[in-house]
Amino acid sequence: MTAPALEGRAPHLVFSSGGAVYAVSSERAAEVVGFSVLTPVPGSPAHLLGIFAHRGEVVPLIDVPRLVGGSGGQNSAATARRAVLLLPPKGPLALTAFTVAGVVNLEGSLSPLGTEGVAQCLFGPAQTEYGAATVIDADRLFDYLSQPSSATPS
Repeated sequence: MTAPALEGRAPHLVFSSGGAVYAVSSERAAEVVGFSVLTPVPGSPAHLLGIFAHRGEVVPLIDVPRLVGGSGGQNSAATARRAVLLLPPKGPLALTAFTVAGVVNLEGSLSPLGTEGVAQCLFGPAQTEYGAATVIDADRLFDYLSQPSSATPS
């Protein structure tokens, strides 16, 4: 498995969710959106907080800490009212964001954080002016979340 390309130190949007720092390619990060109403999806896994409408599209909201095996807390991403809207070619999805640091160029070489489960979508550590960040490959994440095995309720 190869790491996402950092050719020319491509810019990435850096944000925090549940106390950890993440980065996504600015090519896939369309915008930071607020949401006020989430529609629950019965029988969905714990990391799918619900869906919301944005510009005529239904967007699933993914709680990053729950997805990667963390837990909530006072600053849980589940309490956030903002999300990073990703637009991979196969469809939109949003990741909970507690704070958004900005768009930066990443430093360092990225290594895969695993070969199974959601870890196959995560790379790092990337160095940013905001500290070490885990890079999320939006295309791989969409593919992973679309697999029936990732949709098992938790």
